[in-house]
Amino acid sequence: MNLRASLGDPLRVLAFENGSRHVGRYWLAGSNSTYVIVVEERGYVVSFDAFTDSAPSAVIQTVPADPLGIRLGETLQQVRGDHPNFRGDTDEGGNPFLVAAVSSTTGAEYSFEDNRVRRFQWTAPVPQNKPALAPLTAPNGDAIASAILDLQQNESDGVAWEYRYLAFHPCTQTARWQMQRQALLHNGGRAYDDLHVVCPPTKTERDFYFDVTSYLGKL
Repeated sequence: MNLRASLGDPLRVLAFENGSRHVGRYWLAGSNSTYVIVVEERGYVVSFDAFTDSAPSAVIQTVPADPLGIRLGETLQQVRGDHPNFRGDTDEGGNPFLVAAVSSTTGAEYSFEDNRVRRFQWTAPVPQNKPALAPLTAPNGDAIASAILDLQQNESDGVAWEYRYLAFHPCTQTARWQMQRQALLHNGGRAYDDLHVVCPPTKTERDFYFDVTSYLGKL
């Protein structure tokens, strides 16, 4: 599993089934609220799920296609025409979906709203003879050595990603961290954002360090 090199660190990681499974949430820049949910078991991706918070009105070109070349926002007619072997049905809300057996162990499902792909999900089990690898984790970002990798393509998306990260890591159940100051640091040929924040109800303070090397200076 080499998600970090292509997607950076997740916005959040949650553990399930006594820690045997981890679920990471990633934000895909270029559209308002498009996310990828990755499920990991024994260090292997067993499921990934890309979706938008609202029905797209066109193909979302900034979000990569799935392994079959299908993009979020494609029409039902287009997907059916390109893949006539997909099985179709409707969900409880009356929205259509298509199911595909990609291989003997891998399946894909496509959900539609307003006649366009709003979500696709791929699943595959981990063969039991595979050795266990390191689980999906996320650094805590409290120092340069544990900086959170913000792997966006420009400063606008990079800053937006940092604020989304803070939103997914509130300081209490009802309060978010409040920015106090920001500093740009350089260390070992890499660039870091140091965000100093405070928790309004508790007055707790801390720093979040983000590795912003990928987009520094790119508008």
